[in-house]
Amino acid sequence: MNFVKGAEVFTATGEKIGTISRIVIDAKTRDVTDLVVERGALFKDEKVIPVGLVDLENEDGIMLRQTNQSVDDFLDYETTHYVPLDQAGVPYENIDTYYWYPPTNFQTPTAGILPGIPPDYVPQTETSIPEGRIAISEGAQVISADDKHIGNVEQVITNSETNNVTHFVVGKGFLLKEHKLVPAHWVTTVEEDKIYLSVEARLFDRLPDYQPQ
Repeated sequence: MNFVKGAEVFTATGEKIGTISRIVIDAKTRDVTDLVVERGALFKDEKVIPVGLVDLENEDGIMLRQTNQSVDDFLDYETTHYVPLDQAGVPYENIDTYYWYPPTNFQTPTAGILPGIPPDYVPQTETSIPEGRIAISEGAQVISADDKHIGNVEQVITNSETNNVTHFVVGKGFLLKEHKLVPAHWVTTVEEDKIYLSVEARLFDRLPDYQPQ
């Protein structure tokens, strides 16, 4: 199964939900656990859909299995709430399920800019991605063992039976873009916006060109 940023996602009845904006993987097992699906045109939001609900046997596209849940029932990828300014710097305690991702920058709202929000409150954003999982962002950089930026992730390929990541499709170049198929076992570390390899750039360049489907 290929998961591509921007790929359309449909319900079991063929109704379009939205498009993939991020792919969530387990940092240890390298299993794809969830898809972050962006929906809406003017007022966009993102929903986290467990990959277990995806019909992996459907080769015509990304379609969900029959479920009693509506799209609105799925967790929002991000939620924002406001906390007192004097609590913003206090270390977060007793957070077992969720963690701050990406890192939150706190800014004090300026009077008049956010009507209705007291000036001594600040916005705080959290995601519903559990600790130990990583939501790979669009175009995550691929870094070789000799610390060179050698391309960007364009697709994540998984084993349809296990959901384990087998390869990353990496795009290199701009106008005449080349694509390389990188084995998942070459990857040492996965972050939101960077993936680090155990091989040097010269070995990556020796990979045969790959034509994404």
